[in-house]
Amino acid sequence: MTEEHVKRSIDLIRKLETDKIYNLGFSGGKDSVVLLDIAKRSGVKFEAVYSNTTIDPPGTIPFIRDNYPEVKIVNPKESFLQLVARKGFPSRQRRFCCEVLKESYGVGKRNLEGMRRDESNNRAGYEPEQCDSRKSMKGACHVLPLVFWTERQIWEYIHKHNLPYMKYYDPPYNFTRHGCVGCPLATKQQMRIEFKTFPRYAINLVKAIKKFMETHPETFWGKNFDNGHEAFYYYINDLSLQDFKFMKTASMFKNDFRRMVNNYLGINE
Repeated sequence: MTEEHVKRSIDLIRKLETDKIYNLGFSGGKDSVVLLDIAKRSGVKFEAVYSNTTIDPPGTIPFIRDNYPEVKIVNPKESFLQLVARKGFPSRQRRFCCEVLKESYGVGKRNLEGMRRDESNNRAGYEPEQCDSRKSMKGACHVLPLVFWTERQIWEYIHKHNLPYMKYYDPPYNFTRHGCVGCPLATKQQMRIEFKTFPRYAINLVKAIKKFMETHPETFWGKNFDNGHEAFYYYINDLSLQDFKFMKTASMFKNDFRRMVNNYLGINE
């Protein structure tokens, strides 16, 4: 990590500043930790906000309060589990959880965010300023001061400046990301790892989808699955519906998805 990268990020924040105060999205993850520090060094006016998704890893809010007290914590009107009970599981194409629990706090604002090009193929083409064309976002713009940084440079900056970061990046967890547990944008493998690490989240999600299935029997989840454990098993695995139905009718699996899910999560009943 070179000081040239830092200077470039600071210059970018200053250059793109307008009369609108920046809204800095703070998640508690490694990138937002660096972003907050860079924004402070830039001298611009901003308000740092943590949108409580209600499904971030345990300890996220205490970590923020103890180490970054200047960050404003905003709680939602409806929790993630309440959303699932009302809408079903989210997906890559149907990320209502992001819209309600995260993006809604950036509507109509100039948002400082820590996204980087090397995070994914989808972000590889990101520009330092991205303006949102969706009507629901009301002209919101996203300023990305770290867009050209690598993950290695992020960690070099954190260690050089002794910035506090969440414990889940270190052993025994070794997570590469900090965010919503079971995020639909993650791979199925990553989802399974996260739910196994935080089994209570999985148990509550099974209960939430069960409620949805009971009140929405005509939907995909209501029509194809008999209980919450079946739906959850399908949700976290790379299975076609045809393959799932075969498993369901095979004698070795029949009516045993509850046991399979609980065994995977390490839950003894």
